[in-house]
Amino acid sequence: MRGKTPIVRLPASWHKLSTIGAITSRGQFLQHTQSGSVKTPDVLRFFVHLLNHVAGEVVLVLDNAAIHRSKAVSAFVETQQRLSLMYLPPHSPEFNPIEKVWAYVKRNVLGNFCARTTKELKTRLPSGWQHIRSIGLPQHLMTQTRI
Repeated sequence: MRGKTPIVRLPASWHKLSTIGAITSRGQFLQHTQSGSVKTPDVLRFFVHLLNHVAGEVVLVLDNAAIHRSKAVSAFVETQQRLSLMYLPPHSPEFNPIEKVWAYVKRNVLGNFCARTTKELKTRLPSGWQHIRSIGLPQHLMTQTRI
Protein backbone atom coordinates (compact mmCIF):
# COMPACT_ATOMS: atom_id res chain seq x y z
CA MET A 1 0.00 0.00 0.00
CA ARG A 2 1.37 3.40 -0.95
CA GLY A 3 2.45 5.75 1.84
CA LYS A 4 2.36 3.10 4.55
CA THR A 5 5.50 1.67 6.17
CA PRO A 6 5.56 -2.13 5.88
CA ILE A 7 5.82 -4.03 9.15
CA VAL A 8 7.55 -7.40 9.18
CA ARG A 9 6.54 -9.54 12.13
CA LEU A 10 9.10 -12.04 13.39
CA PRO A 11 9.07 -14.24 16.46
CA ALA A 12 10.87 -12.33 19.22
CA SER A 13 13.40 -14.08 21.40
CA TRP A 14 14.84 -12.59 24.55
CA HIS A 15 17.44 -15.33 24.96
CA LYS A 16 20.94 -13.98 24.96
CA LEU A 17 24.53 -15.17 24.85
CA SER A 18 27.36 -13.31 26.55
CA THR A 19 31.09 -13.74 26.13
CA ILE A 20 33.90 -12.73 28.42
CA GLY A 21 37.39 -12.74 26.95
CA ALA A 22 41.02 -11.77 27.36
CA ILE A 23 44.07 -11.30 25.17
CA THR A 24 47.56 -11.76 26.59
CA SER A 25 50.47 -9.55 25.54
CA ARG A 26 51.76 -12.55 23.58
CA GLY A 27 48.52 -12.87 21.63
CA GLN A 28 46.92 -15.77 23.50
CA PHE A 29 43.13 -15.47 23.28
CA LEU A 30 40.95 -16.91 26.05
CA GLN A 31 37.16 -16.70 26.23
CA HIS A 32 34.03 -18.15 27.76
CA THR A 33 30.54 -17.94 26.22
CA GLN A 34 27.40 -18.59 28.23
CA SER A 35 23.66 -18.14 28.09
CA GLY A 36 22.40 -15.01 29.83
CA SER A 37 24.37 -12.11 31.26
CA VAL A 38 27.85 -12.34 32.74
CA LYS A 39 27.65 -11.75 36.48
CA THR A 40 30.31 -11.36 39.19
CA PRO A 41 30.63 -15.14 39.92
CA ASP A 42 31.24 -15.69 36.18
CA VAL A 43 33.97 -13.03 36.21
CA LEU A 44 35.63 -14.76 39.16
CA ARG A 45 35.50 -18.14 37.40
CA PHE A 46 37.07 -16.53 34.34
CA PHE A 47 39.85 -15.03 36.49
CA VAL A 48 40.60 -18.51 37.85
CA HIS A 49 40.61 -19.82 34.27
CA LEU A 50 43.13 -17.12 33.28
CA LEU A 51 45.36 -17.87 36.25
CA ASN A 52 45.33 -21.57 35.31
CA HIS A 53 46.26 -20.88 31.67
CA VAL A 54 48.59 -17.88 31.81
CA ALA A 55 51.96 -18.24 33.53
CA GLY A 56 53.62 -15.53 35.60
CA GLU A 57 52.23 -12.19 36.68
CA VAL A 58 48.77 -11.38 35.29
CA VAL A 59 47.73 -7.75 34.95
CA LEU A 60 44.16 -7.50 33.71
CA VAL A 61 43.09 -4.34 31.95
CA LEU A 62 39.32 -3.99 32.38
CA ASP A 63 36.60 -1.56 31.46
CA ASN A 64 34.59 0.08 34.23
CA ALA A 65 31.68 -2.35 34.23
CA ALA A 66 30.13 -2.77 37.67
CA ILE A 67 30.85 -6.52 37.63
CA HIS A 68 34.57 -5.73 37.31
CA ARG A 69 34.51 -3.40 40.33
CA SER A 70 32.43 -5.47 42.73
CA LYS A 71 33.50 -6.16 46.31
CA ALA A 72 33.77 -9.86 45.48
CA VAL A 73 36.21 -9.12 42.64
CA SER A 74 38.33 -6.87 44.90
CA ALA A 75 38.35 -9.50 47.65
CA PHE A 76 39.37 -12.22 45.18
CA VAL A 77 42.20 -10.15 43.70
CA GLU A 78 43.58 -9.49 47.19
CA THR A 79 44.00 -13.25 47.68
CA GLN A 80 45.94 -13.70 44.41
CA GLN A 81 49.61 -12.65 44.51
CA ARG A 82 50.15 -12.76 40.77
CA LEU A 83 46.92 -10.99 39.76
CA SER A 84 46.36 -7.25 39.61
CA LEU A 85 43.74 -5.10 37.89
CA MET A 86 43.96 -1.85 35.93
CA TYR A 87 40.87 -0.02 34.75
CA LEU A 88 40.43 1.85 31.50
CA PRO A 89 38.94 5.34 31.60
CA PRO A 90 35.12 5.31 31.49
CA HIS A 91 33.53 5.21 28.03
CA SER A 92 36.76 4.39 26.17
CA PRO A 93 36.20 1.15 24.21
CA GLU A 94 38.76 2.35 21.63
CA PHE A 95 41.50 1.58 24.18
CA ASN A 96 40.27 -1.96 24.79
CA PRO A 97 41.80 -4.53 22.37
CA ILE A 98 39.13 -7.13 23.14
CA GLU A 99 36.48 -4.78 21.69
CA LYS A 100 38.29 -5.06 18.35
CA VAL A 101 38.11 -8.85 18.60
CA TRP A 102 34.35 -8.70 19.23
CA ALA A 103 33.95 -6.32 16.25
CA TYR A 104 36.00 -8.66 14.04
CA VAL A 105 33.89 -11.67 15.04
CA LYS A 106 30.64 -9.78 14.44
CA ARG A 107 31.81 -8.50 11.05
CA ASN A 108 33.80 -11.45 9.66
CA VAL A 109 32.51 -14.56 11.42
CA LEU A 110 28.87 -13.70 12.04
CA GLY A 111 28.41 -10.99 9.40
CA ASN A 112 26.22 -12.99 7.02
CA PHE A 113 24.89 -15.38 9.64
CA CYS A 114 21.42 -15.01 11.09
CA ALA A 115 20.85 -17.49 13.89
CA ARG A 116 17.23 -18.36 14.56
CA THR A 117 18.03 -19.62 18.06
CA THR A 118 20.66 -19.04 20.73
CA LYS A 119 21.59 -22.72 20.38
CA GLU A 120 22.36 -22.17 16.70
CA LEU A 121 24.48 -19.11 17.56
CA LYS A 122 26.30 -20.95 20.35
CA THR A 123 27.07 -23.76 17.89
CA ARG A 124 28.57 -21.26 15.41
CA LEU A 125 30.75 -19.34 17.87
CA PRO A 126 33.43 -21.99 18.58
CA SER A 127 34.50 -21.90 14.94
CA GLY A 128 34.75 -18.12 15.24
CA TRP A 129 36.90 -18.34 18.37
CA GLN A 130 39.11 -20.95 16.67
CA HIS A 131 39.43 -18.68 13.63
CA ILE A 132 40.58 -15.82 15.88
CA ARG A 133 43.20 -18.07 17.47
CA SER A 134 44.43 -19.43 14.13
CA ILE A 135 44.95 -16.09 12.35
CA GLY A 136 46.86 -14.46 15.19
CA LEU A 137 44.47 -11.52 15.25
CA PRO A 138 44.85 -10.75 18.95
CA GLN A 139 48.59 -10.02 18.59
CA HIS A 140 47.86 -7.85 15.58
CA LEU A 141 45.30 -5.89 17.58
CA MET A 142 47.64 -5.53 20.54
CA THR A 143 50.21 -3.74 18.38
CA GLN A 144 47.58 -1.31 17.07
CA THR A 145 46.11 -0.35 20.43
CA ARG A 146 47.79 2.42 22.40
CA ILE A 147 46.87 2.83 26.05
